[in-house]
Amino acid sequence: MNVKSSRKHLKDCACRNLRMTSRVITQYFDKALQPVELRATQFALLADISSRDSSTVGELANVLLMDQTTVTRNIEILRKSGLIDVNIADDDSRKRCVKITELGTTKLIEAIPSWAKAQQHIEDGIGKERYKEFLHILSDIQSII
Repeated sequence: MNVKSSRKHLKDCACRNLRMTSRVITQYFDKALQPVELRATQFALLADISSRDSSTVGELANVLLMDQTTVTRNIEILRKSGLIDVNIADDDSRKRCVKITELGTTKLIEAIPSWAKAQQHIEDGIGKERYKEFLHILSDIQSII
């Protein structure tokens, strides 16, 4: 198979299309969250941290399917902003535990309406049932890889 005959297949590439869609969605949520001075990645991480009593960096990386270095970099931004605390774990000095601060909770509450409006726009745009199916397909892809 040569490049010319492969063009259609290349345009159908799952990786290429998911990355393009991911960039568009991230830019859309970044713009929506701009008034509260959070990026989409920061909002998602803050929301995940807030849903747990305390998590290690490694646990967050596993749950979010992210590289630990990327999580660490994003955690540092949130820590410098005072939105989270990072402390050494009681049971293992090599582990760092992450917990949302009062300021972080306030920021998250402030950001939720902007996030919800952006989220609703996407769900309304493709329809509730198609959106549910979309999430199901994404989950299926994650589980087969």
